[in-house]
Amino acid sequence: MQRHDPESVGDVLRQLLEESSLQSRMDELKAANIWPHIVGESLALQCSKPLVKNGVMQIGVPNAALRHELMMNRSRMRALINNTIGKETITEIKFTS
Repeated sequence: MQRHDPESVGDVLRQLLEESSLQSRMDELKAANIWPHIVGESLALQCSKPLVKNGVMQIGVPNAALRHELMMNRSRMRALINNTIGKETITEIKFTS
């Protein structure tokens, strides 16, 4: 049995996440959790919980006027989310009825 240099558990887990592409999924979940902090708790409660898949965040908005307002600001919200996470996780935000 061959021995290797000791590694911390954190380093081993980080390497496992990167190799299995779980890191990108974890970043997407982080982005969904950041949403209320970006738009505010009261606005987030009016919307459905964000779903993120392959970099696209989809959020249900029941009010057409609110949906329009959010669509006008989505590039700024996307930048805030990505800056908070520290990498380009969200490529697009879609608002649905």
